[in-house]
Amino acid sequence: MKKIALCLALFTLFGASYAAETKIAVLDMDQVFQNYYKTKIADSTLKQQAEIYKAWIKKLNESLTKLEEEFKVVRDASQNIALSASERETKRFEAQKKYREIREKQVELEQYTAEKTQQYKQLETQKRDDILAEISKEVKRRATLEGYTLVLDKSGKTLNGIPSIIYSSPTADITDPVITELNRGNPDSQKPAETTKQP
Repeated sequence: MKKIALCLALFTLFGASYAAETKIAVLDMDQVFQNYYKTKIADSTLKQQAEIYKAWIKKLNESLTKLEEEFKVVRDASQNIALSASERETKRFEAQKKYREIREKQVELEQYTAEKTQQYKQLETQKRDDILAEISKEVKRRATLEGYTLVLDKSGKTLNGIPSIIYSSPTADITDPVITELNRGNPDSQKPAETTKQP
């Protein structure tokens, strides 16, 4: 019985000591990410790049449609009994050539779409990682400055859809100060980063 009492006393002592040393802050990471001015610039850049890709894909599709229409014309002509046998044969060769062009254009379209989709995802991931690194740096700076030993993200939810943090004191929430500090470097005439115009 004395051992249990001693263990409880030690646990209470160490627990109180640990609580005294631990200073916890909370942060809404989703809110910080969405309200950081560089996130808006990155979104604009990604949108512009996506439009460039879409415009080129549209041109490739238009070329493909034109080839398909031309193929139908020469194919129908190759089967037209009003034409001489030699003329039908010529049209048949034209149809075969046009069909090969269609297949080449289809391959070009598929390759371009796959390549640019991958490039877009890489660009999106890179920009997101860069922004998260800048946010993390500011959070660490503030936590060190204000003596926090732990910063928790309150924007997340459990698998059951329940907030991961049920309650936190407003004084422990550093979301607004972090957003303010991150946006301090936002010039009045900030322009979105230029995108490559090459398709």
